[in-house]
Amino acid sequence: MIIMITRARVSGCFGSPVVAGAVLVLCAIGAAALTGALLSLLGAALEPGMRALLALVAASAVAAGAVTRPVPWQLDRETDTDWLSYEDWRTAAFNGFALGLGFTTRIGFWLFYLVPLTAFAVADPILGAAGYAAFAVSRVGGSALLAAADIWIDGGIVRARVVADLIAGLALGALLTALVPLL
Repeated sequence: MIIMITRARVSGCFGSPVVAGAVLVLCAIGAAALTGALLSLLGAALEPGMRALLALVAASAVAAGAVTRPVPWQLDRETDTDWLSYEDWRTAAFNGFALGLGFTTRIGFWLFYLVPLTAFAVADPILGAAGYAAFAVSRVGGSALLAAADIWIDGGIVRARVVADLIAGLALGALLTALVPLL
């Protein structure tokens, strides 16, 4: 993340890591909002009972995965390092877009799966976009702030996973409770 921001300011971003960070965060929010809205529209195309059934099956699969696997299903890759060769705003923009989508890079937490699942289940493009955008702000915005403050937390994802997995379990339980009456 830090490299994506610092390389983005080499040229094109007015030489400012703040502008490069803003490009990164804004592109992440844009990609996330679009993804959330599209997933919500997909959910809205289905009857409420069918949507609830599909979301219930998906939530159950995520819950089973969280119990049986130490790390989430993921592509398990960093963002494309070829983007570093641009050395301009595109480095931050492409990285922000990939991180905002969520599923195109390393995920790290089971909690992520609630984001697309909830966007689908609510079937409201505004709520889906807002929820996904909140995910992007938490994922990319937090990292950008840590990078700006030049803070590196060694092993942070492993320590954070304990809390995030607990929150994911509670949130999945709440989602399942909300979906069952819709069947």
